[in-house]
Amino acid sequence: MCFKSLTWVVTTLLALLLLLRHVIRRFRYHLLKKETAMLDWALMGKTREERNKIFGTAVICGGSIAGLLAARVCHDHFERVVVVEPEAWLSTEDGVQVESWEQKHKRARVMQYTSIHGNLASVADGLLRLFPNLEKECHRSKIRLMPADFKFVLGGHKSLVPHEEFGASFPRTIGAGRQGTETLIRRLTLSTKEYPNISQISGLVTGVRVNSRNPKFLESVQIQTEAGLAEIKASLVIDCTGPARAGREWIRSAGFTVGPKALDKLTVSYDPRVRYSTFRFQMPPAVSDKVPEYEKETATGGLFAYKGDPSITQIYCGAMKIEADFVSILCGAWGSTELPDSIEGIRECLKSTSSTPIPEWIWKFINLCEEVKDTMQLSEVRISPSYWTHFELASDLPANWIASGDSVSRVNPVFGQGGTKAMMGAVSLNNILQEFHMSRIIPEDFSRRFFNDQAGKLKPLWAGNKMIDYSYKTTIPEQGETLETGAVLRWYLQKLQVLASKDKQIGSIIWRTIHSYGTSIDAFHPVIVWKVFTSTIFGK
Repeated sequence: MCFKSLTWVVTTLLALLLLLRHVIRRFRYHLLKKETAMLDWALMGKTREERNKIFGTAVICGGSIAGLLAARVCHDHFERVVVVEPEAWLSTEDGVQVESWEQKHKRARVMQYTSIHGNLASVADGLLRLFPNLEKECHRSKIRLMPADFKFVLGGHKSLVPHEEFGASFPRTIGAGRQGTETLIRRLTLSTKEYPNISQISGLVTGVRVNSRNPKFLESVQIQTEAGLAEIKASLVIDCTGPARAGREWIRSAGFTVGPKALDKLTVSYDPRVRYSTFRFQMPPAVSDKVPEYEKETATGGLFAYKGDPSITQIYCGAMKIEADFVSILCGAWGSTELPDSIEGIRECLKSTSSTPIPEWIWKFINLCEEVKDTMQLSEVRISPSYWTHFELASDLPANWIASGDSVSRVNPVFGQGGTKAMMGAVSLNNILQEFHMSRIIPEDFSRRFFNDQAGKLKPLWAGNKMIDYSYKTTIPEQGETLETGAVLRWYLQKLQVLASKDKQIGSIIWRTIHSYGTSIDAFHPVIVWKVFTSTIFGK
């Protein structure tokens, strides 16, 4: 009898463990769908038949990266797509230069236009699906597609990267700065041969008009052009005006009350007080060949990326080869630390990350910069506060109005996730449009469904960035929070960073988190928690 009881207990425990394992797997699958694009890629670039496309015009207000990606998605679903871009030169040949560094103009509305730009793996994944000719056009623009390994050294610990796990299919990154990346996407999107339904006009959107027959919808967009005022009838209006967030005022002026809370009450914000300088050098092979490790390292992503331990230093420093034979070096800091403006200053910045040892070849590489210092271009950026407007909580928005990119949220660009955020907006847009792929009209719940989908993908980016930014005593926290908010999670993360330098499984989780390949629960798998526990107790 005792044996039977024991057998029953063991059998029950095994059954419960199997059930728990199944529940966790299903929950992770749910989060993978909610928080990432990993299960959405198959639908990206899937075009409706012309006879099933949505009636009318999708109007994209703003032609930066988020706007261009939105336009490309809308091409698959709408009869016509119009991008309204305030900077007139972006509608000329100069705006789509094959060799972006030859542009005669610079973006007036994008302060990071000539700065370093991290294209994480999810950005390349999306672009490869949206633009089948991406590799060909990258080659024309002397932009390399390479493994997304940025050589992160976090708090003095070099994180292992899952090359063996992915093998030959290791996800890629696009080796280009902001200027090269944006110009490439614009040229691809505005190709009249590939996407004839998309056009771009120069002008400034000044407002919207409500549909007189159905006040839940917008009817048109009002535009100030050089020729005067114009109006475009719109089936869908997408606010991609960036930090200006102009769409909020348009819909408020049109009579939408938003709901129980005003839009400014739906916006949360904190200030990481980040500043950085980008140095760009032109380094031809005759120079770079003097340091053999240079080409070896650039073949697998970035050159290096050092972020110091917040308890010791507030400095970070990184470098990557970008388009053609240009290389960018980033020096930045949280707080009011003075930024360098010389090559010697780069050396001091790198030393200040307190990461040891720094390989000798990196110092040799910086010495090479002295040989090409006559090509040096310097840009300095002071980052404005991070914010997120929770449109998903609003109850009175136009059914056919949405916002994407910086019009919704801005995260600390130090982590290179601005492009990911824009891509996630495009993914959410495509997800909802695919859900009613047989309908030729926008449903009344379109805006709500879009903002809910987008919020799920923004949350891990926002929460992860904020948790790290709160490590620095100079950060001004969100209202109602203190810098102690999330302290336990930060402690746990720091333990993971230490272990990631010697544990492939943990290194993979950190890489996946950075590139939006994993979920918010991956780091809390029982095996990972046990590794952190034993490491803390026994120092292993």
